[in-house]
Amino acid sequence: MDTGAMKDSLIFPLMGATVLTAMLINPAAAVPTAMIFDNYIGSDSHGYGDVIGSTSNFQIYSMDVSLSGNMLSVSILTTFAGKGDNGLFDGVGDPNLTGGTGIGYADLFLSSAWNPNGSAPYTGDDNSNGTIWSYGFSLDDHWMNENSNGTGTLYSLNSGNNDADILLSDDFLTGGIYRNGQEVAVDTTNGDITAIAGNSSWNIDAANDRVNFMIDLTGTNLLMGNEIALHWGFTCANDVIEGAYSVPEPGILVLLATGLIGIAGITSVKRRHSQTP
Repeated sequence: MDTGAMKDSLIFPLMGATVLTAMLINPAAAVPTAMIFDNYIGSDSHGYGDVIGSTSNFQIYSMDVSLSGNMLSVSILTTFAGKGDNGLFDGVGDPNLTGGTGIGYADLFLSSAWNPNGSAPYTGDDNSNGTIWSYGFSLDDHWMNENSNGTGTLYSLNSGNNDADILLSDDFLTGGIYRNGQEVAVDTTNGDITAIAGNSSWNIDAANDRVNFMIDLTGTNLLMGNEIALHWGFTCANDVIEGAYSVPEPGILVLLATGLIGIAGITSVKRRHSQTP
């Protein structure tokens, strides 16, 4: 028997068995990447449209989401990457910006179900009638320099209606033109939230127009449902992206692994027969 065929006959079944074992031990490890496009506008009673202001500064295009074990990876494509602390939106002396801090990056909000108000592009959806966010990843610095790595804390939001534990765009801007009623930050001063221990982080990749998050979902219930809902924007909410990432059921992943093993077995048999004199 040809030694190459012998190796193939051993390697392919072993690969299939390895995939199956990984899925059985940790079903989330094999969940693929999905892209969520910015089909969400949010509260738009003034008719601002998808982006308020310059699209070269405030456009959000899409959100790539994937799972590896308990780690949720979120990569957001946006022209705002690197501009949260570059002087363009300096709040010093601007009466419309609270605290003189300027416009910054929003916290990332998560839930086990996405329930926006209305239909796409959800121009009537805001904090009062949309998805109740169960978790919020609070950034250590909303105005971090470009091409930097940051940390943060994942909180469980326990109020049940987000009124007590989330800050809105209205809390960061007191006037001017902005999208109101949008969730942009965890209210860390409120006692009705619970910090969840984990190894979560975020970073800015300005060269590639990316804001990236790595969220440790250990200690949450987000992997127990069929989807993970996400919400992100800027403190002014001039553009906001919302959507849901579908989490395959463990049984589907096992069937997929079984199919891979079957394909591997058939391939190895065919290779053996093709080498038979």
